[in-house]
Amino acid sequence: MDATTEDTLACDAVFLDLVDFKWLMAGLGWWVDLSRLRRDMAYAGECARRGLSSESSVLRRRSQKLLALISAA
Repeated sequence: MDATTEDTLACDAVFLDLVDFKWLMAGLGWWVDLSRLRRDMAYAGECARRGLSSESSVLRRRSQKLLALISAA
């Protein structure tokens, strides 16, 4: 596998994590704009912090992962 394929797979995995996060949030009535989430780090941080306050352990884990992605960017 070449570096381009690995990069594409990594980007696909990140995108799937973001979509998963969006639907977990939607399940609790918190609507997330996926395109804005991908380009606006302040908005992404706000969404992640809201997710951290959830009673859903799955959403809290996704929120922690989102915050890690933001800090790595």
